[in-house]
Amino acid sequence: MKKNIKPFQINLSFPGNLDYIPPVRKFISEVLQQKQFDPKFAYRTEIIIDEICNNAVSYGCTSVDASVNLLCDVHSDHVELTITDEGGNNRDLNSLRSAVIEEKKQEQDWENGHFRGLEIVRMLSEKIRLEIDDENLTSIRVVRKREDQ
Repeated sequence: MKKNIKPFQINLSFPGNLDYIPPVRKFISEVLQQKQFDPKFAYRTEIIIDEICNNAVSYGCTSVDASVNLLCDVHSDHVELTITDEGGNNRDLNSLRSAVIEEKKQEQDWENGHFRGLEIVRMLSEKIRLEIDDENLTSIRVVRKREDQ
């Protein structure tokens, strides 16, 4: 019988400012390496965090006191990242839905530079899921499986 082993969990909240993203992604990378994930896995996870958090700050942090929350569940065979922001305007939310749900991005989104990094996130991840609640609180959940097993 398999025991339910709780994941190691990191829960961070940081201001909606791009300057906070590099130390956040580096911190998560170092934790992953301490948890015996290889440097390549940790680096690629940094890329995911960078892309998702940049989108959260750029499009989802509309108020002066906005913040981004990052929840990282570290399991023995995978990592789950959930990035939450306060949402954005309806146009950006619709573009985000299209970028996450549809395989091919809309031309308009590419031309405006919206959410281009989600293609990279999709390539590096097993799953990517978007949730937008009634108050536009936006969460993106990314699951990344360990590569070295």
